[in-house]
Amino acid sequence: SAVSGEATFSDISIDKVGTGYTLDATSGSLALATSTSFDITVGLPTQLAYTVQPGNTVSTDSISPAIRVQVWDAGGNIVPTATDSITLAINNNPGSGTLSGTLSVAAVSGEATFNDISIDKIGSSYTLDATASGLTTATSLSFDITLGAAAQLAFSVEPSNQTATLAISPAIK
Repeated sequence: SAVSGEATFSDISIDKVGTGYTLDATSGSLALATSTSFDITVGLPTQLAYTVQPGNTVSTDSISPAIRVQVWDAGGNIVPTATDSITLAINNNPGSGTLSGTLSVAAVSGEATFNDISIDKIGSSYTLDATASGLTTATSLSFDITLGAAAQLAFSVEPSNQTATLAISPAIK
């Protein structure tokens, strides 16, 4: 409401970066008033966000496409000047797997790309955490690590010395 012919709006904010914003003021039958144009710039870094989530992958293969994590301000805008070191770690670990690859990457223009990340044990619903000092952690969507094609044979029980014509014991596996 106007006081002495003037209305004050002290808590107006816009969450998305942009140029050429304008505001319109209306009230009943009064003529519309449009503000001059203004710009909204990116805020301070507050949080991390996955822009390319980890996907289902065969154990020990690199997750593809590469995982991407961005540094965002409170409005969800990428902070293009951010160079924070971002680290990945397993959050949910259903297969007791080990995360391998380059686990800490410095953001370039606000984004870190992890192109050689793998997990060695099969399991359903793995998740990863992306962390950086002073920023809110991002947890990935769940993904699966599956069994790859057979690559080699191995004995689990080796043959032992035995007399001719007698069965080797214990049984070879």
